[in-house]
Amino acid sequence: MNVSPQGLAFIARHEGFVGRAYLDAGGVPTIGYGFTEGSQLFRQWWHLQGHSTLALGQTIDPVKALSLLRTMLDREYGPMVEKALGNLPQPAFDAAVSAVYNLGPKALTWRWAKALKAGDFGRAAELLARTGTTAGGRVLPGLVKRRADEAGLLQTGDYGMAGGGDLRPDPQVKQAQTHLRLLGYRPGPVDGIEGPRTRLATLRFQSDHPPLAVDGSLGPATRTTIARVVAARGGLAGCSAGAAAAGGGAAAHGIPLLDCLLIAGGVLALAGLGFLAWHYRGRIALEIARWRGDTVQSQQEKLS
Repeated sequence: MNVSPQGLAFIARHEGFVGRAYLDAGGVPTIGYGFTEGSQLFRQWWHLQGHSTLALGQTIDPVKALSLLRTMLDREYGPMVEKALGNLPQPAFDAAVSAVYNLGPKALTWRWAKALKAGDFGRAAELLARTGTTAGGRVLPGLVKRRADEAGLLQTGDYGMAGGGDLRPDPQVKQAQTHLRLLGYRPGPVDGIEGPRTRLATLRFQSDHPPLAVDGSLGPATRTTIARVVAARGGLAGCSAGAAAAGGGAAAHGIPLLDCLLIAGGVLALAGLGFLAWHYRGRIALEIARWRGDTVQSQQEKLS
């Protein structure tokens, strides 16, 4: 059994294409549609392209990458899903392959897979929706969304591709916008939509952080690099802790950032007042003494 064309598009959309090798959230060199050297088939194909190993900055052609993704799904991931779970309806099979491609073969031993093998699609979808949503100890909005979409595909057969462009807020974009703002790149509103100001801010960030492709798009490589830069700057990482949590809620709308700015502003104001008090300490002491003298004289005049 092979992944359907809709399933291929579903997986490619969730993986996102990156033409230049980068480090993923786990620090693993990655290229194309989530290709890593963890795949034997990819390693063999990459060696045939003249590369001994996958290194940062190496590139891949988008047409070849999509063809390779199809080959990997049909020859590597699809067969292991079919062997472990048996004969499934096409949408459920595509959803399971998507999950295993993202989470690895061990996912086939988890509870969602056991429920799916037993024919309990509702329970399988419920379990899958909350499975494998963290990386590096953090809940990632992109993984939360992917699991929810895979669970929906498994249970309802909905590939989520109706209509033209998708203008719904994206929690991954919200997180990246919050981080860009923390880094001083001014991406515009933290609304989860890649508007002109976000694209301009992204272009500037990409230009400052080679070997990122300078295309203005918040793809997987750029989002991962943004998060890594924020985490490397201790104070910023603390301020963005809430925004780095799983997409939704007040944190994803930048409230943690507002709190940080208010606190920072208060600290700076107090520091400024302290400096002024120290700098003009002599004049202040003189004015206090003069005020006290005037007060004593005034009291004496009232008593006389």
